[in-house]
Amino acid sequence: MTVDQTNNGIDRDDDTDAILAELEAEAEDTSSAAYQQRVKELQAEAGKSSTNGSSGMPATTARQDSYLYLRSDDETLRFTTEHERAIVHFRHSDFARCAIMDEHLDRIAQRHSYTESSGEEIAFARVDVTNTPFVVEKLGIRVLPCVIGFAKGIAKGKVVGFEGICWDGREKDAKVSRALEERLCEWGLLRQKMLADEHDTDSDDEGEEEVKSRRGINGRRGITGAKQKVTDEADDWD
Repeated sequence: MTVDQTNNGIDRDDDTDAILAELEAEAEDTSSAAYQQRVKELQAEAGKSSTNGSSGMPATTARQDSYLYLRSDDETLRFTTEHERAIVHFRHSDFARCAIMDEHLDRIAQRHSYTESSGEEIAFARVDVTNTPFVVEKLGIRVLPCVIGFAKGIAKGKVVGFEGICWDGREKDAKVSRALEERLCEWGLLRQKMLADEHDTDSDDEGEEEVKSRRGINGRRGITGAKQKVTDEADDWD
């Protein structure tokens, strides 16, 4: 799928491009004063463009419960940097499997809420890849659905398709929500599991090999763990 980048409704001027270029160059040293300053500048630039419109309010206020709907590159950049912890689903409205992933993330977002009981901020959002060509290119997103977790603007992990969270093809199953929640916990974005008390009809039929496979994939190796068993076939949108 080819995306016309001229129709994304945003205006990135030379100053913003320069900030992003320098931010990317300094990304390996996130503790540096220069990096922190770039983050602040990026937030300022994104804030200017995200207030466009008749209401004068940031478009990120458009939400469905605790699961926001972002609508541009600038909104996405701003969302991932202004929140302490953020989970973003990069999706396409024409892909049925993206809608399924939305259901799982909405379920998790409702249980964890906008701010966890610990008082630490956690935010969830979705965005259509056709509206964010710049971010999609920077993050190298080619297969959907794609869920990326951020901490202070830094990507901590990624789920591509249903890799590592679904092993039997039953992508709508409640245990997929639990597996995704567990992955977010492993990345350090969620502090506790809240879906463990929810049961599905297939849980009792889960075999020993599947349990071992799940533990092997969902260990503390993040998204680069070896010997991952993949049974789903994700959608290549590009």
